[in-house]
Amino acid sequence: MTERKVSWLELFFDLIFVTAVASTTHLLLSVDNHPDKTAVYFGEYLLMVTPMFWAWVGQTMFFNRFGEKIKLPELYMLPQMFFLILMTASFDLTFSNTYYTFLIGYLGIRLITVIQYFVISRKLTGNARKVALLLGSVFLLGVLTTATSVFFEGFARYLVMYLGIAVDIILPLFLAKTLRKVPVDFPHLAERFGLFVIITFGESIVAITTILVGHTLDLYTISYTLLGFLIICTLWASYFHSFEKIVDHHKETHGQYLIYGHFFIIVSVMLLAVNLHLLFEGHLQRDVLLLMLFGSVAVFFVSKQFVFAAHKKAEVTFSFWKDALLLLLLVGLFFVNLGSDLPLFVSFLSVWVCALVDLGLQFRTSRPARL
Repeated sequence: MTERKVSWLELFFDLIFVTAVASTTHLLLSVDNHPDKTAVYFGEYLLMVTPMFWAWVGQTMFFNRFGEKIKLPELYMLPQMFFLILMTASFDLTFSNTYYTFLIGYLGIRLITVIQYFVISRKLTGNARKVALLLGSVFLLGVLTTATSVFFEGFARYLVMYLGIAVDIILPLFLAKTLRKVPVDFPHLAERFGLFVIITFGESIVAITTILVGHTLDLYTISYTLLGFLIICTLWASYFHSFEKIVDHHKETHGQYLIYGHFFIIVSVMLLAVNLHLLFEGHLQRDVLLLMLFGSVAVFFVSKQFVFAAHKKAEVTFSFWKDALLLLLLVGLFFVNLGSDLPLFVSFLSVWVCALVDLGLQFRTSRPARL
């Protein structure tokens, strides 16, 4: 069987999400000017990241299962890219100002995905046709629910809008048994998610580069960005070493563990990028900054292990106790830094040590068993 490669069209499609990731990340940075609204801004940030991620997932999953069967996919994906541009331009913490354009952008992306499922279902038979019709119907229900938000005002409007998005995201979880009958092309899908993770790590690189601009002769700033870079590199190495050495790329799966686990991986890396900026500026409360730093790394560890444990090779064995001890180490170092006046560098070194331990565990996990 010929190995399927990511197409140029898919890579072009991902290009728009580079901008979307950057826009949502920079949006959260505005919390630096409103420390009293940290919780509110973080909640609104998640409300923008989630539909952005799901829009990417929806088209990616369709293209993975049925992309090679549909004629002229450009006719569907290029308009989706424009709708994504519109949605990205509508990311605003004062959501009432851009509600309609955000809604049009999101509905445009999702409706095109629904149309593709119904179009391709006419060319399919058996379980493949059943899955295409089922997913098309579920996503259509989500689209219609979200669209009805225009008939409401105030808080109810946003509640109904995100209820439709929740329908889109949650209902497929109950279809796992049916979806397993038409498994995803796992190597292709894993590569697509790996590319998205690269995009989010890229945002972290942008963050430390921005900090360094204009301060290239300042020893403190250079040291700060160096430590940030080492943390990013170690987390990157841990993810992609596992990606290459631990994951069974021939596994038959419905892909849901990969999807939902990567949401937390991607959000954690995006939060790390934001935190690098906020820690350097130091305007927010120290406990909030430390919670965001250690919390984002903890979420990265847990979600990464969940994804790779669900898709590991048969001969690979994960140690729950080692992973639990690593998490306890991270939590312990968080409280040590929180309860003392240790300098910021100690917090960075603490996180880096935990990242190095995690990387070491991944190397040991992927080592062939001795006979």
